[in-house]
Amino acid sequence: MCAHSLLFAPDGRRLVAVAASGAVHVIDLESWEVMETLKAHLPKPSPAAAALARAEKEKERLFSKKAKAEDGEYESRPARAADVGGPAVSHACASADGQWLAVVTTSSGRSGRREAGVHVYNLDALKLHASLPPPPGFHAWPPVAAVAFSADGVLALALRDNAVVAYDAERAKVAPWSAAPADAGAPAQTALASMPGQICALSFDPTPGSSVLLAQTPAAIARVDLAAKPDAARAGAKRNALENAEQKPSKRRRKSGGGGDGGGDVALRRGGSGGNAAGPAAVKMASLDDPCLFLGYFAPSRALMVERPWKEVLKQIPEPLYRHRFGT
Repeated sequence: MCAHSLLFAPDGRRLVAVAASGAVHVIDLESWEVMETLKAHLPKPSPAAAALARAEKEKERLFSKKAKAEDGEYESRPARAADVGGPAVSHACASADGQWLAVVTTSSGRSGRREAGVHVYNLDALKLHASLPPPPGFHAWPPVAAVAFSADGVLALALRDNAVVAYDAERAKVAPWSAAPADAGAPAQTALASMPGQICALSFDPTPGSSVLLAQTPAAIARVDLAAKPDAARAGAKRNALENAEQKPSKRRRKSGGGGDGGGDVALRRGGSGGNAAGPAAVKMASLDDPCLFLGYFAPSRALMVERPWKEVLKQIPEPLYRHRFGT
């Protein structure tokens, strides 16, 4: 069995091995036997696709046999588009209680039938629990850059443009952090869009009941409280208040006739002040002077950050080549 990524279950008794084909093997570390091979997140090939795959495999076998040189070496052939591509599964993450396993698939493959998605397995039953719907505002799953599970079964995913979405794994629905902006008519949560670089890692505080999430890019870090009211939701509430104020003019505007513009301004100011109420900031960010290599929790309320000073990076760069060509 050839695996391109490995993941230990939190209990330390099982090993999750993701094969290059996308199949997920759950291995018992005591007996070293494969307990189950999970393939429900992969598309089932049609009879025509299976026949085509067999024909291509036979064609490659005949080509290799024919191209074998007399000295026992094989002649090289041009690489094809089907030979190049990303792995079928880009990320795999297990919950802290060992109940859930999230598998992120990519949209590629020889047949082109595999779609990007996020699938949640029940590790106790070793069966597919649900395939999560795309985030609010998306018709299909965009590329996922990082994934993390909280102690309460909340799955957080970092998307392109540093958008962060959260799902309730058991209900297979969007968590309030991501649902609130959509309900308020605001775009998806993009509070981290101003972070320099792409989010490459997420980490939840393992404290029971905590909803604090750390996000990392090579140039910045951020602390996200998924329990706080998102800024996008507050902005959506503010916009709704402004729209309602424009649609329903105040009594002063109805009575004043020609002075209606002043009444409209008062209503807008009232709507703006009401929308700004509520809650602490959900996201706090900090830029870094040196590249961040790792950021993650290792104990409740305790995180580890590893940086590499730029001086050490510059030392690894070879000296410029100097060639004296003209003059004395």
